[in-house]
Amino acid sequence: MNFIDTHCHIDTILEKTDGTIEALFEQMNPLPEAIVHIACDPKDFSFGKDFLKRKSINGVQIFGAFGVHPLNAKTYCKEAEAALLECLKLPNVVALGEIGLDYHYYSDNADLQKSVFLRQVEIGLELGKNFVFHLREAENDAFNILQKIDKENLNVHLHCYTGTLDFAEKVLSLKGNYFFGITGALTFEKTVTIKEAASLIPLNRMLLETDAPYLAPVPFRGKICTPAMIPNTAQVLADIKKVSLDELLKICRENTGRMYGI
Repeated sequence: MNFIDTHCHIDTILEKTDGTIEALFEQMNPLPEAIVHIACDPKDFSFGKDFLKRKSINGVQIFGAFGVHPLNAKTYCKEAEAALLECLKLPNVVALGEIGLDYHYYSDNADLQKSVFLRQVEIGLELGKNFVFHLREAENDAFNILQKIDKENLNVHLHCYTGTLDFAEKVLSLKGNYFFGITGALTFEKTVTIKEAASLIPLNRMLLETDAPYLAPVPFRGKICTPAMIPNTAQVLADIKKVSLDELLKICRENTGRMYGI
Protein backbone atom coordinates (compact mmCIF):
# COMPACT_ATOMS: atom_id res chain seq x y z
CA MET A 1 0.00 0.00 0.00
CA ASN A 2 1.90 3.04 -1.29
CA PHE A 3 0.78 6.34 0.18
CA ILE A 4 2.32 9.61 1.32
CA ASP A 5 1.12 11.84 4.11
CA THR A 6 1.53 15.20 2.41
CA HIS A 7 1.01 17.26 5.57
CA CYS A 8 1.75 16.40 9.19
CA HIS A 9 3.39 17.91 12.27
CA ILE A 10 5.73 15.34 13.77
CA ASP A 11 6.91 17.59 16.61
CA THR A 12 3.33 18.18 17.77
CA ILE A 13 2.58 14.46 17.68
CA LEU A 14 5.58 13.88 19.94
CA GLU A 15 4.46 16.65 22.32
CA LYS A 16 1.06 14.99 22.70
CA THR A 17 2.42 11.47 23.16
CA ASP A 18 5.61 12.14 25.14
CA GLY A 19 7.24 9.64 22.81
CA THR A 20 10.36 9.49 20.68
CA ILE A 21 10.70 9.80 16.93
CA GLU A 22 11.95 6.22 16.73
CA ALA A 23 9.01 4.84 18.71
CA LEU A 24 6.51 6.78 16.63
CA PHE A 25 7.82 5.36 13.37
CA GLU A 26 8.11 1.85 14.79
CA GLN A 27 4.47 1.91 15.91
CA MET A 28 2.99 3.19 12.64
CA ASN A 29 1.06 0.49 10.81
CA PRO A 30 0.82 0.66 7.89
CA LEU A 31 3.94 2.70 7.21
CA PRO A 32 3.71 5.51 4.68
CA GLU A 33 6.16 5.63 1.82
CA ALA A 34 7.01 9.19 2.82
CA ILE A 35 5.80 12.14 4.86
CA VAL A 36 5.95 15.90 4.50
CA HIS A 37 6.62 17.49 7.88
CA ILE A 38 5.35 21.06 8.25
CA ALA A 39 7.09 23.66 10.43
CA CYS A 40 4.93 26.78 10.49
CA ASP A 41 6.09 28.62 13.62
CA PRO A 42 9.61 30.13 13.81
CA LYS A 43 10.10 28.52 17.23
CA ASP A 44 9.65 25.11 15.58
CA PHE A 45 12.13 25.65 12.76
CA SER A 46 15.02 24.19 14.74
CA PHE A 47 13.23 20.87 15.27
CA GLY A 48 12.25 20.84 11.60
CA LYS A 49 15.83 21.32 10.42
CA ASP A 50 17.16 18.58 12.68
CA PHE A 51 14.34 16.21 11.75
CA LEU A 52 14.82 16.68 8.00
CA LYS A 53 18.53 15.92 8.30
CA ARG A 54 17.54 12.30 9.02
CA LYS A 55 16.20 11.95 5.44
CA SER A 56 14.53 8.62 6.28
CA ILE A 57 13.34 6.75 9.37
CA ASN A 58 12.36 3.10 9.41
CA GLY A 59 12.19 3.18 5.61
CA VAL A 60 9.92 6.26 5.53
CA GLN A 61 11.34 9.11 3.45
CA ILE A 62 11.35 12.49 5.18
CA PHE A 63 10.47 15.72 3.39
CA GLY A 64 9.41 19.08 4.75
CA ALA A 65 8.04 22.57 4.33
CA PHE A 66 8.72 25.75 6.30
CA GLY A 67 6.68 28.93 6.60
CA VAL A 68 4.92 31.21 9.05
CA HIS A 69 1.29 30.25 9.63
CA PRO A 70 -1.29 33.09 9.54
CA LEU A 71 -2.07 32.53 13.23
CA ASN A 72 1.62 33.24 13.88
CA ALA A 73 1.68 36.37 11.71
CA LYS A 74 2.66 38.56 14.67
CA THR A 75 5.93 36.63 14.98
CA TYR A 76 7.03 37.49 11.44
CA CYS A 77 10.07 39.79 11.50
CA LYS A 78 13.52 40.13 9.94
CA GLU A 79 14.91 37.41 12.19
CA ALA A 80 12.07 35.03 11.38
CA GLU A 81 12.50 35.68 7.67
CA ALA A 82 16.24 35.04 7.88
CA ALA A 83 15.57 31.74 9.69
CA LEU A 84 12.97 30.80 7.08
CA LEU A 85 15.39 31.45 4.22
CA GLU A 86 17.99 29.26 5.91
CA CYS A 87 15.52 26.40 6.34
CA LEU A 88 14.42 26.57 2.72
CA LYS A 89 17.96 25.68 1.65
CA LEU A 90 17.66 22.11 2.95
CA PRO A 91 17.66 19.66 0.02
CA ASN A 92 14.55 17.75 1.12
CA VAL A 93 12.41 20.87 1.62
CA VAL A 94 9.68 20.58 -1.01
CA ALA A 95 7.62 23.71 -0.34
CA LEU A 96 7.18 27.01 1.46
CA GLY A 97 4.29 26.72 3.89
CA GLU A 98 1.96 26.48 5.49
CA ILE A 99 1.18 30.13 4.92
CA GLY A 100 -2.04 31.97 4.19
CA LEU A 101 -5.12 33.49 5.83
CA ASP A 102 -7.22 32.32 8.76
CA TYR A 103 -10.21 34.44 9.76
CA HIS A 104 -11.83 31.71 11.88
CA TYR A 105 -9.97 32.71 15.03
CA TYR A 106 -8.58 36.14 14.14
CA SER A 107 -10.10 38.44 11.56
CA ASP A 108 -9.19 41.67 13.31
CA ASN A 109 -5.60 41.37 12.03
CA ALA A 110 -6.55 40.58 8.43
CA ASP A 111 -4.25 43.28 7.05
CA LEU A 112 -1.28 41.85 8.95
CA GLN A 113 -2.11 38.33 7.78
CA LYS A 114 -2.32 39.47 4.16
CA SER A 115 0.95 41.35 4.43
CA VAL A 116 2.83 38.37 5.90
CA PHE A 117 1.21 36.01 3.40
CA LEU A 118 2.16 38.15 0.42
CA ARG A 119 5.72 38.64 1.66
CA GLN A 120 6.22 34.89 1.92
CA VAL A 121 4.64 34.33 -1.48
CA GLU A 122 7.08 36.87 -2.89
CA ILE A 123 9.98 34.92 -1.37
CA GLY A 124 8.65 31.63 -2.70
CA LEU A 125 8.21 33.00 -6.20
CA GLU A 126 11.73 34.40 -6.19
CA LEU A 127 13.11 31.01 -5.12
CA GLY A 128 10.85 28.97 -7.40
CA LYS A 129 9.25 27.09 -4.51
CA ASN A 130 6.04 25.10 -4.32
CA PHE A 131 3.50 26.42 -1.80
CA VAL A 132 1.33 25.05 0.99
CA PHE A 133 -1.58 27.41 1.65
CA HIS A 134 -3.77 27.50 4.75
CA LEU A 135 -6.95 29.34 3.74
CA ARG A 136 -9.76 29.28 6.28
CA GLU A 137 -12.93 31.36 6.14
CA ALA A 138 -11.16 33.95 4.01
CA GLU A 139 -12.29 32.97 0.53
CA ASN A 140 -12.76 36.46 -0.97
CA ASP A 141 -9.38 37.80 0.14
CA ALA A 142 -7.71 34.48 -0.69
CA PHE A 143 -9.07 34.38 -4.22
CA ASN A 144 -8.03 37.98 -4.87
CA ILE A 145 -4.48 37.01 -3.90
CA LEU A 146 -4.56 33.80 -5.95
CA GLN A 147 -5.64 35.76 -9.01
CA LYS A 148 -2.69 38.12 -8.59
CA ILE A 149 -0.04 35.40 -8.28
CA ASP A 150 -1.56 32.84 -10.65
CA LYS A 151 0.61 31.46 -13.44
CA GLU A 152 0.93 28.18 -15.30
CA ASN A 153 3.93 26.74 -13.45
CA LEU A 154 2.62 27.56 -9.96
CA ASN A 155 2.21 24.52 -7.68
CA VAL A 156 -0.07 25.05 -4.68
CA HIS A 157 -1.34 22.59 -2.07
CA LEU A 158 -4.55 23.94 -0.53
CA HIS A 159 -4.01 22.26 2.81
CA CYS A 160 -6.92 20.66 4.70
CA TYR A 161 -9.57 21.85 2.29
CA THR A 162 -12.74 22.79 4.16
CA GLY A 163 -13.92 25.50 1.80
CA THR A 164 -17.03 25.75 -0.33
CA LEU A 165 -17.62 24.12 -3.67
CA ASP A 166 -17.90 27.60 -5.18
CA PHE A 167 -14.39 28.51 -4.02
CA ALA A 168 -13.01 25.21 -5.29
CA GLU A 169 -14.52 25.87 -8.72
CA LYS A 170 -12.99 29.36 -8.80
CA VAL A 171 -9.57 27.95 -7.91
CA LEU A 172 -9.88 25.26 -10.58
CA SER A 173 -10.55 27.97 -13.17
CA LEU A 174 -7.05 29.43 -12.60
CA LYS A 175 -4.01 28.56 -14.70
CA GLY A 176 -1.79 27.17 -11.94
CA ASN A 177 -1.61 23.65 -10.56
CA TYR A 178 -3.81 23.71 -7.46
CA PHE A 179 -4.21 20.56 -5.37
CA PHE A 180 -6.78 20.07 -2.60
CA GLY A 181 -5.63 18.37 0.61
CA ILE A 182 -8.15 15.87 2.00
CA THR A 183 -7.90 15.06 5.71
CA GLY A 184 -9.73 12.86 8.20
CA ALA A 185 -12.38 15.60 8.47
CA LEU A 186 -13.89 14.03 5.35
CA THR A 187 -14.90 11.01 7.44
CA PHE A 188 -16.80 13.01 10.08
CA GLU A 189 -20.57 12.69 10.06
CA LYS A 190 -21.39 16.40 9.84
CA THR A 191 -18.82 17.59 7.29
CA VAL A 192 -21.33 17.90 4.46
CA THR A 193 -19.55 20.82 2.78
CA ILE A 194 -16.27 18.90 2.57
CA LYS A 195 -18.00 15.83 1.13
CA GLU A 196 -19.80 17.98 -1.44
CA ALA A 197 -16.54 19.57 -2.58
CA ALA A 198 -14.74 16.21 -2.60
CA SER A 199 -17.43 14.70 -4.82
CA LEU A 200 -16.86 17.31 -7.53
CA ILE A 201 -13.16 18.23 -7.32
CA PRO A 202 -11.35 16.15 -9.99
CA LEU A 203 -9.46 13.21 -8.51
CA ASN A 204 -6.29 14.30 -10.29
CA ARG A 205 -6.31 17.46 -8.13
CA MET A 206 -6.45 15.72 -4.74
CA LEU A 207 -3.79 14.99 -2.14
CA LEU A 208 -4.06 12.80 0.94
CA GLU A 209 -2.94 14.31 4.23
CA THR A 210 -3.54 13.92 7.95
CA ASP A 211 -2.61 17.27 9.51
CA ALA A 212 -1.50 14.94 12.33
CA PRO A 213 -1.84 15.01 15.28
CA TYR A 214 -5.17 16.67 14.45
CA LEU A 215 -8.30 15.41 12.66
CA ALA A 216 -7.94 11.68 13.24
CA PRO A 217 -10.41 9.95 10.90
CA VAL A 218 -13.26 7.71 11.93
CA PRO A 219 -12.93 5.22 13.69
CA PHE A 220 -10.06 7.00 15.49
CA ARG A 221 -11.80 10.36 15.96
CA GLY A 222 -10.75 12.02 19.21
CA LYS A 223 -7.44 10.18 19.31
CA ILE A 224 -4.01 11.43 18.32
CA CYS A 225 -3.69 11.18 14.56
CA THR A 226 -0.60 9.74 12.84
CA PRO A 227 0.35 9.30 9.16
CA ALA A 228 -0.65 5.62 9.42
CA MET A 229 -4.30 6.72 9.37
CA ILE A 230 -4.19 7.92 5.74
CA PRO A 231 -5.84 4.69 4.43
CA ASN A 232 -8.94 5.33 6.56
CA THR A 233 -9.49 8.70 4.93
CA ALA A 234 -8.56 7.28 1.53
CA GLN A 235 -11.24 4.60 1.75
CA VAL A 236 -13.98 7.16 2.41
CA LEU A 237 -12.71 9.31 -0.46
CA ALA A 238 -12.59 6.25 -2.74
CA ASP A 239 -16.23 5.52 -1.90
CA ILE A 240 -17.21 9.11 -2.68
CA LYS A 241 -15.31 9.06 -5.99
CA LYS A 242 -16.62 5.56 -6.81
CA VAL A 243 -13.19 4.03 -7.42
CA SER A 244 -11.28 1.26 -5.69
CA LEU A 245 -8.97 2.08 -2.80
CA ASP A 246 -5.98 0.90 -4.85
CA GLU A 247 -6.93 3.18 -7.74
CA LEU A 248 -7.42 6.17 -5.45
CA LEU A 249 -4.07 5.63 -3.72
CA LYS A 250 -2.36 5.29 -7.10
CA ILE A 251 -3.83 8.54 -8.44
CA CYS A 252 -3.14 10.50 -5.24
CA ARG A 253 0.43 9.16 -5.27
CA GLU A 254 0.83 10.45 -8.83
CA ASN A 255 -0.63 13.80 -7.78
CA THR A 256 1.95 14.04 -5.00
CA GLY A 257 4.65 13.54 -7.58
CA ARG A 258 3.21 16.32 -9.73
CA MET A 259 2.88 18.69 -6.76
CA TYR A 260 6.10 17.99 -4.87
CA GLY A 261 8.33 16.04 -7.23
CA ILE A 262 8.53 13.09 -4.82
